[in-house]
Amino acid sequence: MAHTARTAGALVASAALTLTTLAGSPATAAPAAAAAATVDGTAAAQASTWIRGELEDNLAPGEFGPDYGLSIDIALGLNETGNQSTVRAIGGAVGAQIESYISGVAFGDVGSTYAGATAKAAALARVSGGNPTSYGGVNLVTRLEERVATAAPITGRIEDKSTYGDFANVVGQSFAARALVQAKSARAADAVSFLLAQQCAGGYFRLNFTESKTETSQSCVDGAADSAADLDATSLTVVNLAASGDASAEVKAALDRAGAWLAAQQAANGAFGKVGSTGTPNTNSTGLAGWALGSIGNKAAAADAAVWVRKRQPVDKNRCRSALSKDLGAVAYEESAVRKARTAGITVELADQWRRATAQALPVLQWAPASDDRLRTKGSAKRAEARTKVRFKSFGLAPGERACVSVKGDFKRLVGKANGGKVAAKLSMPNGKAKRKVKLKTADAVAKTFVLVR
Repeated sequence: MAHTARTAGALVASAALTLTTLAGSPATAAPAAAAAATVDGTAAAQASTWIRGELEDNLAPGEFGPDYGLSIDIALGLNETGNQSTVRAIGGAVGAQIESYISGVAFGDVGSTYAGATAKAAALARVSGGNPTSYGGVNLVTRLEERVATAAPITGRIEDKSTYGDFANVVGQSFAARALVQAKSARAADAVSFLLAQQCAGGYFRLNFTESKTETSQSCVDGAADSAADLDATSLTVVNLAASGDASAEVKAALDRAGAWLAAQQAANGAFGKVGSTGTPNTNSTGLAGWALGSIGNKAAAADAAVWVRKRQPVDKNRCRSALSKDLGAVAYEESAVRKARTAGITVELADQWRRATAQALPVLQWAPASDDRLRTKGSAKRAEARTKVRFKSFGLAPGERACVSVKGDFKRLVGKANGGKVAAKLSMPNGKAKRKVKLKTADAVAKTFVLVR
């Protein structure tokens, strides 16, 4: 039976993810990872299990108490992978403290409302089975409508009401457009229109609005200082517009242009990064962009992104055990974080980074391709001398999948190839004459072979 049978099958995609940081055009060429006809749900399942275990009283811990924004990210990511009971639990926990999240009441800012947070909470209310018009005793739709400007030149633009200033941006605008469209609000059209004005001709969305609210032009302008391309803002806007259900020609055209721009930013290895505020390639931005592309139909690009992310999800089992073994399923922000944590583990200081990386990478893992081969390993020799090296070929590893091949006294960590081909490694045979067992172990399966050591 093929290795794919253990986890194959598409996970439920509900176009519901929104993150803390802030039907389109397919890629011109299908990435290698997209060749698999099925997906491997192991990576998403393991990430879901780990991130659920990080919750405290159904909320993500933060430096100064619960982190409501990250809690929502986790809930919306889990909603993508079918973990509805936890989604409902997080929804209830955030709802019970809703004013602490959407306003500055905890800081003495009585009467304030942060538009982006309000819109994001509305998304959580909806996916967790709640009612955005009565969530924790608050009508989030009305509160949000009050934060949508009604006068030109900023008609439709969201604004924060706070003594600390207005921090609203394009990401919050995309949440607002989604929430108001889903609520069939009379302010939805204005919010969507203003959001679409933040898309430059090149297809990307900028992150920040025009600073002056009296400036005649409030639109993104290619080449302007305040209109730099932003990868994460573009990805989140695509996610939210796709989730909104707005089927207008204007929105479809915007998604087509944004999808084409996003696909053009993907590196040959599947990663995204080095655009705007994103910095170097990382699992946060790669997960976001891949999820956005998958949500508008570009599953080939999503699969390649999922493979790159999965390579940063260590599986240190059997003789490959390390300080990360107890955190099976966690996704590292970048490869260097894996190497460090294998020695020190996920420290208190770095735990927040791992939580955010896992929450943001989780949804794209629903497109992680499966292997079309059965899991097995084969040695280059059935007999070998002690203390000599034997080459083993391992088959059936899904693209990007982490595994461990080992014999007594030696091990090698493996990563499945993008094309699903065999992965080779040499192991030193132990001392003594005996029939030695060689194990190939993944997160959820094991294969073995034997070598007679003389």
